[in-house]
Amino acid sequence: MSGGYAGTGQATLLRQNQQVALLQQATNIVGRASIALQLETQRNSFPWGVSLQIYFTDANGNPADPGAFVVDVQASDLDTDAQYSTISAWPADGTLNASFVGRIELPGFYARYIRVFVASLANPVYVTVLATH
Repeated sequence: MSGGYAGTGQATLLRQNQQVALLQQATNIVGRASIALQLETQRNSFPWGVSLQIYFTDANGNPADPGAFVVDVQASDLDTDAQYSTISAWPADGTLNASFVGRIELPGFYARYIRVFVASLANPVYVTVLATH
C-alpha cells in the first residue's frame, strides 16, 4: 500500500492551493487508513475547504469497477488513530461516474486533520484518493 497511516504526529502538511494523494494506486487496503493530512490554516479564513476525489483503476491505469465498497472520510483535531471519526463516506455521499470516479466537497471543514479509511472493497482494484486544499 502506498501512503498508509504513519502514526501519531506524522501527518503530511497540505498547503492552500495544493494537492496530495492520500492513497495512490493502493491495493490490499481493506481495514486500513490512509496517511493523515494536516490542512494549512488560512489567515482570515475559517472554516476552510477541502475536496477529495477517489478513483479506481486496474494495473494498467484503466478505470476498473470496485464493486460494492465503503471508504470513510475521517477527521480529527488530534492526530491519534483512536481520535478519528467518520464525517462522510463513499458511496453514501458521493456516487461514481462511468469511469469509477467520485468526489466529496467539504467547503466548511473545521477539523485539523483528515484521512480516509477503506472499510470494504469487493473487487481487487487499485484505489487512489486525491485531496485538494
